[in-house]
Amino acid sequence: MPKMLAHFCLICLLIFSTSVMAKQVLKIGVGNFPPFFIEKEQKGIFIEITNEIFKQLPDYSVQYIFMSNNRLLHEINSGKRIDAACNIFADSDVNAYLSDAIFRYRDVAISKKSSELIINEISDLQGKSIAAYQGAKDLLGSQFKEMAIENPNYSEHAHPKETTYLMLSDHKDIRIGDINIFWYDLNRKYYKENKKTDASNFKIHSLWPDVFSHIAFKDEALKNAVNKIIAELKLNGKIEEIYDKNKLKYSVSL
Repeated sequence: MPKMLAHFCLICLLIFSTSVMAKQVLKIGVGNFPPFFIEKEQKGIFIEITNEIFKQLPDYSVQYIFMSNNRLLHEINSGKRIDAACNIFADSDVNAYLSDAIFRYRDVAISKKSSELIINEISDLQGKSIAAYQGAKDLLGSQFKEMAIENPNYSEHAHPKETTYLMLSDHKDIRIGDINIFWYDLNRKYYKENKKTDASNFKIHSLWPDVFSHIAFKDEALKNAVNKIIAELKLNGKIEEIYDKNKLKYSVSL
């Protein structure tokens, strides 16, 4: 009996080993841009979405390689380090196969409810004190750019946390940038201790359409397989579930 048991265990071990060895390691290049990609913790909104996709492709074992966005393009175009790259925009100079749109950015204007600002369209921003991310005036449309140029109280900042701080400290009336980055900033220990930063104290002004990026693949067949899964995840609501979960425990309706 012990021999049979040992025999059985050996067979199970061989089957398991063969299964593990059969998995193809897929090296995926990602940026380091919280809360979408967080290198230190090996997580982030876009990583969660990518993991969800590859749960449906068990033949692959995903390995994330963190690098700058500029490096991502270089590696997917001509390098040998990665097989795919996350967060590639459709207008990028990329020599690869792009998946369907999957990663979402949502730029909004945010103000404190206590300020009772009425911001229904871009023209309502004129004359307001505004902190925006670097390059916003060239990315958010001609009307916004005209407003920004004419508004002496408009400023742009390299780090999103600066725009959050300026609005929270009443140096600026409005913060402009991605909503997920704002929730991430509020979750910092420095702000969490301040009850005034509860999400219910802010008003979200949706003035721009969402912007999406893609996964770039060297393998067209893999891209096609991923697109089928993306369609399923959009249909069953799993992607929205991931975005909702990452509102960092703030019950906010956008």
